[in-house]
This record gives sequence, structure tokens and C-alpha cells, in this order.
Amino acid sequence: MLLSQNTVTISYADIRKKYENLQKEDGSALPYVSAFIEKAKKEDNLEKLCLGYKDAVYYTKDAGVKLSYADSTIAAAFKSGKDELISDAYLGKGIIYYFNFRKFQLASDEYVKAHQYAVKTDDEYLQKKIIYHLGVVNSYLGYYNKALQLFNQSIKFNESKSKHEVNANLRFNYFRGYMNSLHQMIICHRNLNQNAKADSLLTVGLAATKNKPEFTLEHAYFLKCAGIIYYKNNKYSDALYYLKKALPVLNQKNDFTWASVIHFYLGNIYLKHGDDRRGIIELKKVDSIYNKHQFILAEATESYGNLINYYKHNKNEKEQLYYTNQLLKVNEGIRKDFAYLAEKIYEDFEIAGLVKEKYTLEKSLGRRTILVTFAIVFSALLIIILIWRYEKERDLKKRYADLQKKLNEIKEPMQIVEENQIPYVRVKSELPDELVENLTLKVQNFEDKKQFLEAGMTAAKLAARFKTNPTYLSTFIHERKGLNFSTYITQLRIEYITQQLNSDKDYLKYTIQALAEMCGIASRNNFTDHFKRINGIGVGDFIKMKLKDNEREQ
Repeated sequence: MLLSQNTVTISYADIRKKYENLQKEDGSALPYVSAFIEKAKKEDNLEKLCLGYKDAVYYTKDAGVKLSYADSTIAAAFKSGKDELISDAYLGKGIIYYFNFRKFQLASDEYVKAHQYAVKTDDEYLQKKIIYHLGVVNSYLGYYNKALQLFNQSIKFNESKSKHEVNANLRFNYFRGYMNSLHQMIICHRNLNQNAKADSLLTVGLAATKNKPEFTLEHAYFLKCAGIIYYKNNKYSDALYYLKKALPVLNQKNDFTWASVIHFYLGNIYLKHGDDRRGIIELKKVDSIYNKHQFILAEATESYGNLINYYKHNKNEKEQLYYTNQLLKVNEGIRKDFAYLAEKIYEDFEIAGLVKEKYTLEKSLGRRTILVTFAIVFSALLIIILIWRYEKERDLKKRYADLQKKLNEIKEPMQIVEENQIPYVRVKSELPDELVENLTLKVQNFEDKKQFLEAGMTAAKLAARFKTNPTYLSTFIHERKGLNFSTYITQLRIEYITQQLNSDKDYLKYTIQALAEMCGIASRNNFTDHFKRINGIGVGDFIKMKLKDNEREQ
């Protein structure tokens, strides 16, 4: 009899024993996982259903299918109404976006949602796991000091738990979290040129994962770090040894991101030893990975500079032009998600000079007339754009300064509402005095407890909560606030999120969609429209200028 036909009588633990010790993405586990899910559905056991979908994500190899199972996990978690399940489900989806797709902004959105639900629970492990993944995103964006703060929280928690936890499975998870945090901290310290700290942590990581098959991937990460550090210290033989030991494991685990970085350093080592053939082969592997996944780290983009110089030296204009175009494409992709890192690429490899050389190459390949015309038009457009940007920047600075002045003057959110409202003549209320007094207290409590942040808040819903009718409530709001109910709620939400952005640095890293959801506005477009209408400046512009203010203060 098939397992799926007898799942009601078999326990969940018995089914999981069939596959829980199999390796990640081992497809032979999936029939048992399907049986587990089927049993949970039949018994309407939503907690087990979430676990089954998570197992499906773990053992499925196809990234698209993983994402589909992640959505199913979120749906089941919401149906359960349990914050810890909802948080964990969002976290799982974010990890897929990060590891399988390298979509960092999408991953960040999911992590933020996960964190919103995690803080409502007592699950400290879940909270620290989310903090770790937020740290990874910050690290890839180049915010290494901020990332270190997050990894420090993760490492303290996991290190302590891994030493004192009695349950073997939990102890394994804590130790893996400890090692992953250690790896990420080494990356941050290396990029901040804090080499002594990186070396110290690396020694711990290598010793802790050595000869432990269950931590093969983590050990490979530390080997990779060792290879890069040796390379930076001009010890190329040692670098070659450690990098080549790490590469097969990363390839097996499909971590193409760090594999491309290793190919970059291997190529450089071979070139420095005069082995151009092997060096170019390694650097071309970086390009192959980019073509397949449309992603590489900024650290590996120097491969293109080396390839361009190599083919320029060998007078191969066709290959030189190809890799010039590739570098421009790579840089454009990085600019979309990694503004900070893109600036560094601009500094390290002058894009203006690169574009000019691209045009020269294309002319030599027979496109002189078209490109000369394009260059003239491009220059004219560039001048126009620069003038426009200057005027826009000047106007934004004034609007930002005006808003900052207003925010500094306001101490209570409701004062903003009163200052922004259209002047109106106060008349005697149409409502009974007793009702007005009652609503005054309830509305004040509603504002004090920030209940206006609840999504989908309407006059009808709030009236029902106040045990009155929508007409009375709308009349009261209009008389007391000078606004209709919808405008009143919108203004409270925008002023709340504006204050948070201005006073809490963590809010500046959230996406606009996440900020909209935080203040109860479902539509990103509606949020941006309301923000600009109320504050006189777009939310994106406000965030950029606030970040610059913070940098100057630091």
C-alpha cells in the first residue's frame, strides 16, 4: 500500500523519519513529504501543514517550485493565525529570494514582514535568525558596520545556546547559526580592512568546522575566506590551496555567488604567475556564471577589467568590446540594488572612460558615423539632465529643510494634523454633548495607541468599535479635525511614518512597500502620493536626504 493511502494511521513523526536525515534537495524525500502534507490537510492541522510545506521547500531542487511552496506556507500560516508561523513563513520566502535568486530587495521585504510578526512572539531563536538575514542584506549593500551590529546579536545568542542546549537537533541549529554569523562577520571585517579581527574569527571558524561532515559548507566558506586573506597578503600559493579546496563544495551546494568570487581570485593568481591561459579561463567562468544567473558580487566585477585589458593588449577588439559591454551591463544591474557598491565601482573603474573606449572600439569595427552622432546627442542630453538635476536638487533641499523644521517644532503627531488642516469656522456641534464627550475620549485613545496603523480602517469599522454609527463618527471627525474620515486616517498614518523615518535609523533601510504596510496603507502608489501631498517631498527623496544627514552626523 502506498504511504499516501495510509497517512491517517501513521504518525507525523513516523513519516518524517523516512526523510528527515536526507540531504538538502534530495528528491527522494518528496513522496514522503507529500504524504506528510496530505495527512496535515486531512486533519486540518495547520501547524503540521506549515512544517510539511517547509520540508517541501528544503527537499525541492527547482527554485521556482520552492517559491510556490513558500507561498503555500505563508497561506497556511495566516490561516492558523499564529504569529510565529507567519513570521517563519515570510522568513523562508526571503531566504529563497536571497539564496536562490539573489533578489536582495525582494528578500529584504520578506525579512521586514517576518520581523514585524516575530517581535510579537517569545521565540528568540526566530527573532535572531531574522536579524542574521537582515545583517546579510546590509552586508551585501555595503553597510558593513550596521551588518556587524546585527551579526553580533546573532552570534552572542547562537554561541551561548549551542553550548547549553540539551536537544541535539536544536544544538545543531544553534551551532550552524553561530558559524554562519562568524563567516559573515569575517566578510565585514575584511571589507573594513580590519584584518586582525578577520584573522582571529577565521581561526575559530576553521577549527570549529574541521572534520565535521555536517558542516561541510560552513567549512568551505571559511576556507574561501582564508584563501582571499592569503591573496590580499600576497601569499598566492597558500591562497591557491585554500580557494581550490573550497570551490568543489560551493559548486556542489550551488552557491554560484561565492564560486564566482573564487574564480576571480584564481584567475588573478594565474595571471600574476604568468599563466595567462589558465587565468583567462578562470575569469571567463565569472562571466559564464553572470550570464546564467544575471548576478555576481561587486567583488568579482574586476574580472571584466582584467579581461578587457588582456584583449586590448592582444589587439582583439571583438573580445575587448564584448567584455566592455558585459561590464557596463553588470554595473547597471548592481546599481539597481546596490547603490553604495555601485559608487565604489565608479571609483575603481571610471565608467566615463570605459564608455568612451566602448565608442572608440565600435568605431573601429565600422560604426563611426552612428556613434559620433549618438555621442553629440548624448552630450547634449547629459548637459540638459545635469541642469535639471541641479534645479531639482536645490528644490528638494528646500522642501526637506522646511519639513525638518516642521518636524522639529512638532512634539505630538496630532499637532501636525491641526497645523495642516484647512481653516474652518467652528460651530456648535450637531451631536449631543454626552456623545461628543464620549467620542472625544475614544478618539484620543485611538490616536494614542496608534490604532490608525491597522490596515483597512474605515469609519464603519471604527464606529462599530466605538459602539456608535458611522454618520455620528464622521460628523465628529469633521467638526473636531476639519477633515473627512478618510483624509484624517491617511494624515495620521503619513505623519506617524514620517516621524519614524526621521527619528529611527532602522526605518531608512525598509522598502517603500514595507513602509506603506507598516502604516496601514496597502498600495505603494497611494502611499507615495499621500506622502508627497502631505509632506511636500517624495518619500524616496526624503530617505536619501535623511541618510546623507546621518552620514554627516557620523
